[in-house]
Amino acid sequence: MKKLNPSLFFLFLIAILLVPLSPQNANTKHNQTSKTIQITYSVNVELQRLSGLFNPVTDSVSVRGTFNDWQNTWMHPTPNNPDVFAATVAVDAALGDTISFKFFITPINWEYDYDYPQLNRFILISQEYYDSGFVEYSTVFNMWYRPLGNDCTVLFICNTNGAKIKGMPEGTAFKTLHLFGNNTPLKWPESGWPNSDSTLGVQMYDDGTHGDKIAGDNIFSNQITFQKYSSAIIQYKYSANWGLPDNGGSNNNEESEMNRILYIIKGVSNEALEDTFGITRSKYLTNVDSYEIPLPASYNLEQNYPNPFNPETKISWQLAAGSFVTLKVYDVLGNEVATLVNEEQPAGSYQVNFNTQLTTNNKQLSSGIYFYQLRAGNFVQTKKMVLLR
Repeated sequence: MKKLNPSLFFLFLIAILLVPLSPQNANTKHNQTSKTIQITYSVNVELQRLSGLFNPVTDSVSVRGTFNDWQNTWMHPTPNNPDVFAATVAVDAALGDTISFKFFITPINWEYDYDYPQLNRFILISQEYYDSGFVEYSTVFNMWYRPLGNDCTVLFICNTNGAKIKGMPEGTAFKTLHLFGNNTPLKWPESGWPNSDSTLGVQMYDDGTHGDKIAGDNIFSNQITFQKYSSAIIQYKYSANWGLPDNGGSNNNEESEMNRILYIIKGVSNEALEDTFGITRSKYLTNVDSYEIPLPASYNLEQNYPNPFNPETKISWQLAAGSFVTLKVYDVLGNEVATLVNEEQPAGSYQVNFNTQLTTNNKQLSSGIYFYQLRAGNFVQTKKMVLLR
């Protein structure tokens, strides 16, 4: 049997996969005839329930996207698993359209990727989806979520010596210090950081208690326990002299407007974390086990993000069962330019960064269209990405 020329194969892919360069915020219409596509979304919220971010009695799950103008399409628990919520929507779409969406838990919890905060999920209406008129999309809520495998106690230490309170004169004394964040027991104040929200933070101490070593040395401390299943990525920030009469500045008063990010990686509890007021940077603790995320119900290759990109982009995929996986990047002529994955992988969710410096022949890639293809057992899926220099 005559083998198919790889170059002809990828030229054919171009013809059927020609899609817009930046499909992030809207469905893009083409000259092809649109038709009704039934899309069934299902999402597992087990981790959010276990971590206390989802209460099945009082909270709801929805999917929001370009197909419903980013409004709520309510999802309902499935009969076989109350942690899996599903909804089927009818979408008017043409071949090559890209549907952007995210899952949402009321009242306040969007999915969130700390590496790419604006990242949305995507469904590309491929030839297969267009012909069948059906799409099934199954995943876990916030697939970027990294949960703790056990309770973790962190000793937060913040040195205020020589530091300045934003909006206050040099030398203003630190009388109180509070810690705020995104992970219970830490919470964020409302916009504007009003005085009434001081109770949402955790008080720090400089009196020889709560883990503080020396009283009166202007180094504040407190031991905080984060519960099993809560996020292992913690955003946090300090606030000085919250609401005191002599605090003329904002309660959001560190020098930098950026939040700190704490990454808890693996191991045991009782870690110490040392900060300096007004200096924000990412920190890593290596002593907490991570929780095993529920396995995906199907195979799926995500649209890369950002797209277009330069010089780096993220590619994510899910495996419903263990398989030998290859993930390769090709140019428009079918020439392989990079092998990103070539190994056996167990079922689960994965992601990899593709950097234009990491090519097979170490040659600089030019601007243009490239294809990335995932092979996992009998599953094969190819998607397009665009490099703009």
